[in-house]
Amino acid sequence: MRRTTVVLALAVLVALAGCGGLGSDTAGAPSPSIESVSAPESLGHDERGTVEATVRWEGLTGDGSAGDVSTGGDGSAGEDESAGEDRANATLDPVRVTVRVGDRTLRDENRSVPANGSMTVTAAIDAATLDPGDHEIAVTVGEASATRRITIEEARAATFAVSEIEAPESVAYGEDLTVAATVTNGGDVAGTQTVSVRYGSGATANRTVALDGGTETRLSVTFADVRLDGGSHRVVVATANRTRERAVTLTHPSPYGKTTLRLYVDDEAVDRNVSGVVAAATGYWERTDERYLGYPVTYERVSDEERADVILRFDRVERCGVEDGDARYFGCADLLVDESRTPMTATVEPNISDAEMNATIIHELGHVQGLEHGEEPADLMAPTSNLTTHRPVKVHLRAESGDVPRRVEDEVAAGLDYFADSEDIVGSDGFAWEFVDSAREAHVQITYDDRGNICFADGGGGSCTVEGEYYGQQDVRLEEIDDEVVAWHVGASFAPVLLEEVPPELMRDADRREREEWPE
Repeated sequence: MRRTTVVLALAVLVALAGCGGLGSDTAGAPSPSIESVSAPESLGHDERGTVEATVRWEGLTGDGSAGDVSTGGDGSAGEDESAGEDRANATLDPVRVTVRVGDRTLRDENRSVPANGSMTVTAAIDAATLDPGDHEIAVTVGEASATRRITIEEARAATFAVSEIEAPESVAYGEDLTVAATVTNGGDVAGTQTVSVRYGSGATANRTVALDGGTETRLSVTFADVRLDGGSHRVVVATANRTRERAVTLTHPSPYGKTTLRLYVDDEAVDRNVSGVVAAATGYWERTDERYLGYPVTYERVSDEERADVILRFDRVERCGVEDGDARYFGCADLLVDESRTPMTATVEPNISDAEMNATIIHELGHVQGLEHGEEPADLMAPTSNLTTHRPVKVHLRAESGDVPRRVEDEVAAGLDYFADSEDIVGSDGFAWEFVDSAREAHVQITYDDRGNICFADGGGGSCTVEGEYYGQQDVRLEEIDDEVVAWHVGASFAPVLLEEVPPELMRDADRREREEWPE
């Protein structure tokens, strides 16, 4: 009986083995399928992303309580993996899981099949490790595989742009202007660039900026002593890639709203070239503008009258304003009050000497710049022109025939020096004088005539004052007088104009001895 039982048991075992009852034969077991693969369509050159695939085994039944099993981007098991592995389907061997991008492996590991037949596979993509361009993402789980594509973008070159400008709404003439700007590198890589900052037509300041990709910096520039015409001027901040600007108004102290005045000169009525005289007169105001005007001025000669801010015309002036109609006028001009008309006009007598013309142009330009009679400079803005308003008085000494004797020249100089040393001169600026070579250059002329027939028709020595070579110019004539009294005759001729009160020794009734002794 015992032998029969053993045989029977062996037969049973053989029969059971033929039926596959030990589960060692996996033929017909469920296989995985990859239901979906998700990943970014593209990544920037230094961005990171995640590949995620969903895998399922159809036909497996679990207890329904286990969730999906995932792995982190670093290849370690996720939170639920240990629990899931405890409940892994014991009927299936572990499965090989790989995730690749191009020729780079992101994940390669064996994973147990979860009891519920569902698995999530994840892997991290670092774009910095990949070349720019299109790449294939391949996910393989056992015999199942799926792909999709991802694009790695080129790194953007450094691109500098101005995102903001900070500046005041306005700035006063002569003040400092500070401009600040925010500069951004909109590219992906570091770079260096020169940023240019300009205000109006003034100077340009350059600053070199070095920035990493995606960063920004704030730079500041100060323009010292801004001197532009009044009005709106652009602040321009420029890079090689982008320019931004804004307006800053400059307030100018001049009623004209600008420093440079365009001057048109109509000198057809003058019989000589007076460009030098005009330049000397405008140069006077350019040197003393802020002292007397309170604002800067520069004159620019133009040839087109239509473009002029100021017209200087040479013509006879018969009347000016409401002043005495019997007066002799050297010039007349528009008076600038609150704001300028366009253009302002000044007229000057064409036949006066260069010396008088210079003073008259200065005077009339003073009016078109806003100065009235009596304002500083008081001598040049006086309503009348005489020997007390010129410093120095330019004197042309000539002889009616031949050269002026040296002794006569010395006597004339002594007579004029008397007034230079006097404290009783009309006005407060004193008296100064100098000899010049021609009547054209002179305010006054002195003529020595050793014979004479102008002052006294019947002859005889003496002195008198007559019209000079130019309009309004006086000629002091010294006729047939002894050398010893030349100085006195000069003094007697000038004293009524230069002194507050003529002293007795310079009166016409002074005797011979007084005349010879003057000046002491």
